[in-house]
Amino acid sequence: MKSPIKALLVLLLVQCVLTALMYWPAGMMDGMRDKKPLLAFNADLLDEINISDRNDNEVVLLRQGEAWVLPDLEELPVDDSMIKDLIDALAYQSHGRPVADSVPARQRFQVTGYHFQRRLTLIGEGELLGTVYLGTSPGFRRVHARNDNGDAIYSIKFNNFDAPAAAASWLQRSLLQIAEPSQIKGPGFEVKREGNVWQTPSGITPDRRELDALLLALASQQIDGVAEEDAQRTLAESPPTLTLEVTTDSGVEKLEYFSLDGGRYVYSGNYPLFFRLSDYDFDRITGIDAQLLAATLTDAVESADDESVSE
Repeated sequence: MKSPIKALLVLLLVQCVLTALMYWPAGMMDGMRDKKPLLAFNADLLDEINISDRNDNEVVLLRQGEAWVLPDLEELPVDDSMIKDLIDALAYQSHGRPVADSVPARQRFQVTGYHFQRRLTLIGEGELLGTVYLGTSPGFRRVHARNDNGDAIYSIKFNNFDAPAAAASWLQRSLLQIAEPSQIKGPGFEVKREGNVWQTPSGITPDRRELDALLLALASQQIDGVAEEDAQRTLAESPPTLTLEVTTDSGVEKLEYFSLDGGRYVYSGNYPLFFRLSDYDFDRITGIDAQLLAATLTDAVESADDESVSE
């Protein structure tokens, strides 16, 4: 009895599967077929991305080894997270079913070759890998996109402002962050780390709160972009508000902080350009109390205490 029952159950299961396939909604089948990225290319071959906007602004991103750089900005490094998000959106994200494919829709959603909000040209080993147009936004963190090789328009998870057509907008914001210095010199103070202990040249421990504030400011400062061309020339001839020499395992980095016409700037000896800083980051570093770091206030208090005891 058991063998016939098993056979009937298997037959019933096969019939159910066949019925499901016959009556499966066409839209769902299309959605399954459309689970593929916007561009079919080997992302490992990608070594150049050109981004243009509707105002004729353009930026070029180049890959050098494992890093991406900005040739228009002295080959400064590109923000790692921004380039990763862009490549993921084009090469790995499933786009789903198209929202439209007509000529009027391409114009309305601004994804034509002559009317777009962003045009992304991808090149690998000197060959064109593909061109994508980004247009209007149908909702939060979504944008209409079209592969130049087809008519279909998709809604993908991305934002136009995450693909700016300005080199400075791609700059690595943490470029000047210094996480583990071993020595810091500034006007009126010098502190050095031996193991986990910070001391002045005379062996006195600096004010811990002031030192921690400086270390945190150096480890977290973020540049806001590069100074304008006119400001670059003026800053090159201006005296800095504050100069720091910071020693790490990689060597000595000289940081100069400037205030010019209401703007805040920083220059590193490791790079050829002046960078913009927020007022917050500028004030955190230039507002450090050198006397507390040099421990001169502590010395004065201790000397007064010694004198009172001797009396």
